[in-house]
Amino acid sequence: MRANQELILREIAGEHILIPVGQTALKVHGMITLSESGLLLWNRLQEDCTEDDLVEALLAEYRVDRATAEADVREFLTQMDQVGILCGRPGEETL
Repeated sequence: MRANQELILREIAGEHILIPVGQTALKVHGMITLSESGLLLWNRLQEDCTEDDLVEALLAEYRVDRATAEADVREFLTQMDQVGILCGRPGEETL
C-alpha cells in the first residue's frame, strides 16, 4: 500500500498538515493534521510498504511494545481509509 499522491504535506505553525489537491480535494473536505507518529507513518507510506513495515518503523523510532505499535498502525490506517487516501490496500480500489 502507499499514500495517495494528491495530498501535499505542509508544516504550518509547528503542525504537520495534509492538504488534498486534484480529484482528492473533491472527496476530502478539509485538511488532516498528523501527530508525530502519524507523520512518521505518512512519510513511510510515500513508497510501497506493508502494515508490518509500518509497525517496524514505529518500533524502531519509539519505545513501545509490538502490540501497541500494531494497534496504533491499525488505527492510523483505519483513519486514512475512512477519508480514502490510501492506495493499494488489500480489498480496496486504487485511487
